[in-house]
Amino acid sequence: MLEILRDGNGQPYIQWRHGNTPGYKRAWVQRRSGPKDWAQSGRYLNVVRTEGPDSGPSGNATDFPIFSDLPDEQILEAFVAATSAITGCPIS
Repeated sequence: MLEILRDGNGQPYIQWRHGNTPGYKRAWVQRRSGPKDWAQSGRYLNVVRTEGPDSGPSGNATDFPIFSDLPDEQILEAFVAATSAITGCPIS
């Protein structure tokens, strides 16, 4: 599987090339509280496109509330594997 990295806020993320497309995808788990925790889940899986393997997010992220007790890293691995399986795009 892909390496799980940490951003400047210590949040885990995975960045990968989705199939043969020119861009990359980035997924990360974000912790939220207060008004920004709109689903009252405390954690969100965010996904956005990126320009390259070492670039930051570009565009608007889509967020999914996480209600599972799975660790952040396991959620990221499962998301990337499921997305690739559903779309038929290899992970690279």
